[in-house]
Amino acid sequence: MKDITKDKEIIILKDPEIIKIPLIEKFGGKPKPIVHPGEHVKRYQLIAKSEEDFSDSVHSPVSGTVQKIETIKQVDDTEALTIFIRNDGQDSETQEPLGDIKTDTPDEILELIVKAGIVGLGGAQFPTAKKYDRKDKDVRTFIINGAECEPYLTADFALMKHHAPEILEAIAIIDRVLDAEEIVIAFEKTNQELEDVFGPLLNSDNYKKITTRIVPDEYPQGGELQLAKTITGIEITKGDIPLDYGIIVSNVETVYAVYNATVNGKPLTERIITISGERVAHPGNYRVKIGTPVEHVLECCEVNLQDTVVISGGPMMSPQIIDLSAPLHKGSLGLLALPKKHIDRIACIWCGYCVDVCPMNLMPMQFHQFYKKKQYVRLSDYDINDCIECGACEYICPSNVPLLESITEGKNILKEK
Repeated sequence: MKDITKDKEIIILKDPEIIKIPLIEKFGGKPKPIVHPGEHVKRYQLIAKSEEDFSDSVHSPVSGTVQKIETIKQVDDTEALTIFIRNDGQDSETQEPLGDIKTDTPDEILELIVKAGIVGLGGAQFPTAKKYDRKDKDVRTFIINGAECEPYLTADFALMKHHAPEILEAIAIIDRVLDAEEIVIAFEKTNQELEDVFGPLLNSDNYKKITTRIVPDEYPQGGELQLAKTITGIEITKGDIPLDYGIIVSNVETVYAVYNATVNGKPLTERIITISGERVAHPGNYRVKIGTPVEHVLECCEVNLQDTVVISGGPMMSPQIIDLSAPLHKGSLGLLALPKKHIDRIACIWCGYCVDVCPMNLMPMQFHQFYKKKQYVRLSDYDINDCIECGACEYICPSNVPLLESITEGKNILKEK
């Protein structure tokens, strides 16, 4: 279903009247507001930050007045403290610089990335500076992940097609920190025309370490561990991180955000997402402000909501959005509006198909059984936290067992305990 949006230009979505910037708690980082209701803020102004090791800076995407700060439902049905800003439509920008954007030192580049609030934009939202901080470890292979393996989604393809020079410049800047032996830009075979986009640019001496690599059209090829194995042949042991093997994987839109921070001096306040699905009158790849309510996006794209399911991200991994007033966050990959279907669920028949397709070699049917029986400790015994929630198990299940729900809820319960 990528052909719906693949050949479309990147469109700037009209800004909403009210921006809702979520302060998502991830990896121990807890952004706290540094603005107050009634305060006027400017575009790119720092409005929240965390002091923890896994810090995340949050900036206003628009200029306007802070209306309120309260906890609301998010697109994944969790709750998070959210800053409401009434957009004044002026887009007046703060004059506070991120830092010296012409810096050459690795530590200053990392600090700039922290100040810009850049996190992994492939969905995980892991702090980017933390990932790039290799300390005393050598980086053998730096992989730019353009393997957009989810159905429907084409935002990464559009970004690489229209912003290849900026991406390459950002890679060179990041490599001042990583000093990698080799750099590989990976994209799937279905997008092999990108070789013609990057090829002429790679003739420059500035990019002599960079190559492109076509990877198979397989799911979940875009997973960090799966892509690392495809590119390097190294299978990363559960519990280890790619850097332990001299590998760093970074999503292509994350790299583009580094360009905006280091070259343009702009923090992360917007991203490119795919709006698609059979219920969308104007599908495409849109540049959207972080904090834009889902209902505003659907209205702009003229989505028919009758008998429609709206999904945040791709159809394999992402949840249905229950509250359409929820805002997009930094990890939002797309919005899909699909026809609602009735699913007949029956008991697990222990066919083992879910085990066959699991990229992490887990036993998903066991997770469902333990979750149903409230045997939560056993979820940990079977390594539920190694699950990357790709959804392949539920997709292949002939009984339509809600495996992904059991896994995500089981993880949440274990975290609480």
